[in-house]
Formats: sequence, C-alpha cells, structure tokens
Amino acid sequence: MSAPAVTVVVGGASGIGLATAGLLARAGRRLAILDRSERLAQVAAQLREAGAVECATHAVDVTDAEAVTGVADAIGARHAVAGLVNSAGVLQLGSIAEVTPADWDRVLDVNLRGVFNTCRAFLPQLERARGAIVNVSSVSGRTRSIYSAPNYVASKAGVIGLTMVLAAQHAQAGVRVNCVAPGIVETPMLADYSEAARERMLAAIPLGRYADAAEVGEVIAFLLSQRASYVTGQTINVNGGQFMQ
Repeated sequence: MSAPAVTVVVGGASGIGLATAGLLARAGRRLAILDRSERLAQVAAQLREAGAVECATHAVDVTDAEAVTGVADAIGARHAVAGLVNSAGVLQLGSIAEVTPADWDRVLDVNLRGVFNTCRAFLPQLERARGAIVNVSSVSGRTRSIYSAPNYVASKAGVIGLTMVLAAQHAQAGVRVNCVAPGIVETPMLADYSEAARERMLAAIPLGRYADAAEVGEVIAFLLSQRASYVTGQTINVNGGQFMQ
C-alpha cells in the first residue's frame, strides 16, 4: 500500500499560510504545518475541525537547514509529499540607510534561505510523488517599491529566480514549481505600515481594496492541484491590478 499523500505548508500558522492551509483542509487534504509559532496546537485543531484528514505540526526555524532536513525526513517516513507551500516570511520597511548588515542577513535568511532550505530538503520526496511547490514572493519582488526595504525586495526577487531555476531543473522529474506574488494583503504585516502609507498603497490598486489572505490561498491551491498540471516556472500576480505584466 502506498503512503498517504501530505501537503506541507511552511509558515502555516498565520497569514497567507494559514489561509491556504484552511482551504486545503476543507478540501480534505492531509497537512503538515511547519512554523515557529506557539499557536501550532491551536492551529492544528482548527484545521482538523475544518476538514483536514490529518494535520501534523512541526516547530522549526526555516533558517536551520539541519532542523528542516530532520523534519522532512520524519514527514517522508510516513507520507508521500505531494505539495510544498513556502509562505514563511518577515517584512522590513525603509531605505538602505536604515538596513544594517544584521538586518540584511536576518531578512534574507528567512525569506530566501528559508525557501532554499525547505525546497532542498523536500525535493527528493516531491520527485518521488511527482508533486508541486508554490513559493510566496511579493509584488515588491516584481517592481519598484517605495516602502519595502532593499533587503525585503531582494529576498522576494530572489524567490522568483529560485522558483524558475528549480522549475527548469526538476521538470523532467515531474515536479512543478511556481510562485505567487501578492500585493497588499490583510494580514498582521499590514500594521507595519503607517496610515499614510496604507492610503497611498490603496490608491494604487485598481480594484480599490486590499486582498483577503484566502484570495491568495485560492491561487496557491490551484497551482498545487492537477488543474495546473501544465503550469510551471510561473509567477502569478495576485495584487488587484497593482502591478500588471
């Protein structure tokens, strides 16, 4: 008997990750949630109640490659890994003068190295299952940014580049790798912006509102599914028209 399939959601305890996990739970998926949050037990109960066949949680720091590999091995010992969502991230605002070398390392470590660590750890299992990866970038990684700090922009642009090279290198093994680039989303990160900044950003969105995290989650769920079986190496804008290409 083949191992049951599981979808791994990194950063699944809040924001876009949690919204995506909720959608997958309602679709009856088995889930493994990776996060540093102290709310993991509560999140797991919430997702099981929503319909997840199974929901395991793993407290892990994505910047710790050895720890991530250990979690990947533990999950792979029980399940076929059919999907990986990389939604863990940190935000920094400001100019280059406000970014210290320590700030640069911290943001790049979580937002880019963290995606590298999880993809590297889970790709052998994803190849066996012919699974899919969806990475979460940002509109800031696609176009100019007034408020996001250079380290944040660089990290999110790097996620897009990493997505494309992984898609090219692992397509023959049957793994699809895509990316979503959300605009301004109603998550706790929005509180980091001043009221004036929020008003200015809102005015730049043709649809005239911020996204709900579940709207981004719907696109992620689609990219994970067989409905997107011929889509790989793409970055899908989910930004209400803020950036069009």
